[in-house]
Amino acid sequence: MSGYLVLARKYRSSTFEEVVGQEAISQTLVNAVKTGRIHHAYLFTGTRGVGKTTMARILAKALNCLAADGPTAQPCNECDACVSIARGDDVDVVEIDGASNRGIDEIRELRANAIFRPARSRFKVYYIDEVHQITRDAFNALLKTLEEPPGHVKFIFSTTEAEKIPATILSRCQRFDFRNIPTRRIAEHLRALCEAEQVEADDDALFRIARAAAGSMRDGLSLLDQLLASGRRVTDEDVVAVLGTPPDERMLAIATAIADSDAATALTELAGVLSVGVSAGGAVAALGDVFRNMMVSATCGAGSDLIELPDAQRQAVAELAGRFSSPTLVQAVGICQAVGRNVRGSSVGRALVEAALVRLAEAEKFVDPGALVDRLEAIAAGRPVATGQKKKPIALSQGGAADRPPARTGAPAAACSANAPSAAPPGDPPPAAGNGPNGANAGPVIPTLSTAERNQIAGDPSVKAITGLFDGEVIDIRIDPTVFETTAANGEENGNGEEEDVG
Repeated sequence: MSGYLVLARKYRSSTFEEVVGQEAISQTLVNAVKTGRIHHAYLFTGTRGVGKTTMARILAKALNCLAADGPTAQPCNECDACVSIARGDDVDVVEIDGASNRGIDEIRELRANAIFRPARSRFKVYYIDEVHQITRDAFNALLKTLEEPPGHVKFIFSTTEAEKIPATILSRCQRFDFRNIPTRRIAEHLRALCEAEQVEADDDALFRIARAAAGSMRDGLSLLDQLLASGRRVTDEDVVAVLGTPPDERMLAIATAIADSDAATALTELAGVLSVGVSAGGAVAALGDVFRNMMVSATCGAGSDLIELPDAQRQAVAELAGRFSSPTLVQAVGICQAVGRNVRGSSVGRALVEAALVRLAEAEKFVDPGALVDRLEAIAAGRPVATGQKKKPIALSQGGAADRPPARTGAPAAACSANAPSAAPPGDPPPAAGNGPNGANAGPVIPTLSTAERNQIAGDPSVKAITGLFDGEVIDIRIDPTVFETTAANGEENGNGEEEDVG
């Protein structure tokens, strides 16, 4: 019985045109081969599984294909050279692991062998994978050979960490940066492979696999291999179970509960997600993706390519995004990211995630002093207070002195008192503007509020949250030309006879 060949090897691209997601690099190399402008050293950089080794083997076949009279952009993939290069065991194409051949002795051996002509091919090709792991002394020993190699020698390096390669090596190579493969391209390729393998697969399942691959085709093929081992049909439920990621429907339900300011439902949905084995960190990361997609949808539109979701989910995300303001979405993404970072090293990770959900759902209870003053100013001027249907931005601080906005001319300050007489009783003239106790820095005072005005202000949610801290009430609104702050009096006076500022 022959051994099983994994999908990543069975369906490895064999020509430049078959490499998925790297069209610019493929076209450049094809043109170089056609015009004879073949460099003696190439450096392929990029994350894992994006086609670096595949491209190196295709280039080696293009240089050494025996079916052509010279280098060709269309290797036959049938001659002995093409077949052995594809397997990785050709005598003239030496594949070296940089992690285990990183010392100066290995490089000296490479230099000694490079002077000999290839056994049967046109070029002797040295392919060094993860070349950044070679020591600095070994790099220095390679410099002269890399700069002026024999005419029959070509070098191809690949790495995931190009920044670790010395500049002296980089300057001697043509560098090609491999991009992460778009999710939709990975999903399309997985669909083609499922058809070739005669396997039924749900589109949502393949898209979820492609998203989990995070730009790596090899990761996507490995996940598909894992799912095919459990049955002949790939379903979205199977993918969720294997990946340990929460279903998109549950995460949208949590986001909907947050939009409804329903913290209880959000916590209940979270409990359901965690009960199926999803970690707290995975749940908050998935929620962060939901808010990120809503932010992009609100900014760029539901049809943006930046949103990597199936078409059916795009519309749901776009509709939900309309219930949030843009600042709220931005802050929600930041909160999810911060909580996700803290969860990893915490023994109470679930509690941190639950606290974040409550904060997101009940954002308006976290009072922003600047917003409170704006509300009071609007009420005093007789302007309607905007209620809106969108959730408001979340206050990230409780409005200490260091967090207050800068002073602005004409900003009102609300004076609150608990069971204390008004600073300007009905019928008395308002205090004069000036400096000192008799109008010091007070500015003109709006006449004492009527009962209707007091009731209107007292009913405002933000005002209630502030006055509830010290059982106070709003007496009047003063316009201070130099100070921008909210003050509160508890009915007592300080030693100078002035009302004590407790705001």
